[in-house]
Amino acid sequence: MDRRSSAEPLFPDYPSNARSFIALDSKLLPYWHLIFDLCPELLKLDPPEGLNLFRRYMTWAYRFQPPQDWTFHISLCRWLQSSPFADQLRAEHIESLLSASAARWASDDRSLAQGILITCSSVSVTTVEWKGQCSHLAPATQELPPARFDFAWSPLSRGGVKGFQRWLRVPA
Repeated sequence: MDRRSSAEPLFPDYPSNARSFIALDSKLLPYWHLIFDLCPELLKLDPPEGLNLFRRYMTWAYRFQPPQDWTFHISLCRWLQSSPFADQLRAEHIESLLSASAARWASDDRSLAQGILITCSSVSVTTVEWKGQCSHLAPATQELPPARFDFAWSPLSRGGVKGFQRWLRVPA
């Protein structure tokens, strides 16, 4: 029989904030990882685990059903820009979200396009991503026209950014 003093914790290595780990429904964990594993900078908006941010976004997402494709992180970015976290949102957070969207596009897209440009007009951030075999192509260096949309994208051919034609609106 194990006798412990009442002051000694039953599981001494268990984190003191353990309740927050079990407070998330296990069905939502993949979404938490989709957000914070790809964009860990977002944890700075709501330390330490981002649970308040996550719960608010998931409540919004449940209501508005944003697509669960490469535009998922752009939907999150749009929500953040009008959320209680908007004052803390910086260019590096937006760039992280655009990079996550671009990476997802590069891994999922089956079109003939070889790369993608994604931009956010509110902070003048543009991200470029190439599909696997084209990852050696040069990054965007030429001056691009401003996008007329809050978030815009453009597919790229093997010609790279030289083949830029026009900005397309990222659907809301």
